[in-house]
Amino acid sequence: MSEKKFNELQKLYNNDKIGTLVQEICEYYATQDGYEDNSYQDEIEPPEIVESIYLLFCLQSREQILDELDIVQKKYPELHKTLNGMHNTLLINMDCHALEETCGKRIAEYAKDTTLSEVLSHADSFTRTSDNLCMAVDKFYSWLHTRSR
Repeated sequence: MSEKKFNELQKLYNNDKIGTLVQEICEYYATQDGYEDNSYQDEIEPPEIVESIYLLFCLQSREQILDELDIVQKKYPELHKTLNGMHNTLLINMDCHALEETCGKRIAEYAKDTTLSEVLSHADSFTRTSDNLCMAVDKFYSWLHTRSR
């Protein structure tokens, strides 16, 4: 990760207008280019699953997340470059249900023996029962890891 991205990430963590989920997303995208030969893929879920989970939970509070991403775009341009694609996906998909279904299907296929309905139900439940979206994502990952792959 470049020094400029690292500095912006440090400033981002101190910005109380940016929630923990957007902070986590920024860190995820900013650090992806720090791995050589995609070695990070051995340690976590494939990028398409991680990104689908992030999108799914961003949709749970879309307007708030878009506001936070706008701040990232204005104040932290180097960080925003790394997640510009995800931001654009949230912006251009006005039919949230279609994007939610696409992400949910991708996750369900990855988890094996898991239905789209289960994925969406757990995302909704964890969102409603967690203090913030980042905690909901953590609960979702815990549940996802109990599924057979």
